[in-house]
Amino acid sequence: MTFSSLGLSADLLRAISERNYAAPTPIQQAAIPAILEGRDVWACAQTGSGKTAAFALPLLQQTLSRDRDAPLRVRTLILVPTRELAAQVGESIRLYACYMPRPTKTIIVFGGISINPQMMALRGGADIVVATPGRLLDLVDHNALRLADVTTLVLDEADRLLDLGFSDELARIIERLPWRRQNLLFSATFPPAVHLLAEELLHDPIRIDVPSTTATQPAILQRAIHVDPARRTQLLRHLIMEQGWTQVLVFVGTKYSTEHIAEKLRRAGIQAAAFHGKLSQVTRNARYRSPPTGHPSRRLSVIL
Repeated sequence: MTFSSLGLSADLLRAISERNYAAPTPIQQAAIPAILEGRDVWACAQTGSGKTAAFALPLLQQTLSRDRDAPLRVRTLILVPTRELAAQVGESIRLYACYMPRPTKTIIVFGGISINPQMMALRGGADIVVATPGRLLDLVDHNALRLADVTTLVLDEADRLLDLGFSDELARIIERLPWRRQNLLFSATFPPAVHLLAEELLHDPIRIDVPSTTATQPAILQRAIHVDPARRTQLLRHLIMEQGWTQVLVFVGTKYSTEHIAEKLRRAGIQAAAFHGKLSQVTRNARYRSPPTGHPSRRLSVIL
């Protein structure tokens, strides 16, 4: 099967061709036609299966039928559990929409930063809003956003939305949405809470189950090394340099430890950045995007 057989426009096909998408993945083959038909979708697919394109491409296709001269109203709402996923989904939509005949206004909103720039961005409306639940409700309370015109609701990573305690926020958002709408629910797992949400939210859905394959499973080698606490950072530094690792993700127990260990690694000539809950989103973005500096032999280590 090819993307052209799924009913996508030439502009979207051009965009995904430039992204080197050779053929649709199983989740894309099943979801794209169903979404274009206006059906509710209940999809289970692992990370790396191509689910963002599975809902983003047909949603962009749907915007082509809208009146270009009509005022912009939020027709598509995509809810995600984290600010990082919101940015990722928004960037994917931007890339897919780059050749659309009418610019698609996609607004990404999440907490951890000032609400004022997001309120300004929403002036004049939007085609698509990608949001975390808490910040979305803040914007609704500030009258910066209306949900009365939403025709499609997407819950991306629904299991994580519930795991992170967004049940009450989801209920408040759904209460504000029109009763008639298309609902798309994507999740890597379907625990009882997600099953209950799907049964309450979806109307005659198409159920899509994409089993995990070796292509979507990360290649992870696990090792356990017993070491005295005082020598852990020394061992970490040794492993980074000995193994020639260029990018390392390290989990530690406390916010203080992230900064402490990152500083030790920097003193040893290893570019390191600390990430934790007390950092603002602006600082998190700056630390993530800053390239390694100094001698080429230095390694990049990201600490969480």
